[in-house]
Amino acid sequence: MNKLSQSLLLSLVLSLIPSNISAQQNSGCFMVDSTGNPLDLGHLCGSSEVRSIKSVRSNNTESDVFVVPIKRRQGGTPVIDVRFNDRHVFEMLVDTGATWTVITTPMAKALKVRPRQKLTFQTPSNSSVEFDVAQVASVETGGVVSEDLDIAIAPTLDIGLLGQNFYQMYDITIKYNVVEFRSR
Repeated sequence: MNKLSQSLLLSLVLSLIPSNISAQQNSGCFMVDSTGNPLDLGHLCGSSEVRSIKSVRSNNTESDVFVVPIKRRQGGTPVIDVRFNDRHVFEMLVDTGATWTVITTPMAKALKVRPRQKLTFQTPSNSSVEFDVAQVASVETGGVVSEDLDIAIAPTLDIGLLGQNFYQMYDITIKYNVVEFRSR
């Protein structure tokens, strides 16, 4: 193929690429920092819209998307901030394999939860473990809220696990620097 033919082919290929592509699904003027946090740039763009740095909702009317920054990873698993009872914020692992949300003993003490019963749970290694079970008034991250949530208390964990009983009404997408909770 000669240079003229290559040039014409490249022009044809480039002209077939749609020119109205938009990567931004959220309204407003913002950027996302290296940790996945949206930063309001309205003052630079002439917009007076104030955006939440904690979460960004999609304009998609079929489902809401709540975006939560990943603070770090522990063994490859995302760690995010989770607020309990509108007051206490703890780092927790987003554990897609955990049926229940599990907190540590220090978390339980800070939250002043009282165990109501003991339940036996099956671990991934197929062994049975008994945990105290309590209830918290609310658990929230990035705008996703679950009220009156039953939680297990694991005395051997160093960090809590955000489990399926918290996000059961959402589809989860784990990206490089954020976790997206998408309403079903």
